[in-house]
Amino acid sequence: MDLLELGREVLRAQPFSRHVGAELVRAGPEGVEFALAVGPEHLQHLGTVHGGVIATLLDNALTFAGGMALGPQPQVLTVEFKVNFVRPARGGRLTATGRVVHAGKRLAVVQGEVYAEEEGERRLVALGQGTIAQV
Repeated sequence: MDLLELGREVLRAQPFSRHVGAELVRAGPEGVEFALAVGPEHLQHLGTVHGGVIATLLDNALTFAGGMALGPQPQVLTVEFKVNFVRPARGGRLTATGRVVHAGKRLAVVQGEVYAEEEGERRLVALGQGTIAQV
């Protein structure tokens, strides 16, 4: 089974990620990419994407990237992550990327970005960094 199919299998086992609508679109040694079609249920009162939705997508990207670097089919959890929101997310689609900065035997340090696609433009909306641990 390739990394993309393995990642999709893991994602299917996550009820919350399915509920939010996260989709794994790319997975490999260079990193991962998640996508989300933005609907009205993802918005906050000002009409922009809720920060929790952005953080969820980023957490998935960071965790999946770290998990793939820590070995074949590891059980992993996010130990910590930080998110910097750089602009409000507007538009119909979000994408989140994640890549490994350093991986040891049980921990991986990862970084990622979230972009919003609005009117044909891809705009950075959040940056993140975290630590993923094999459990």
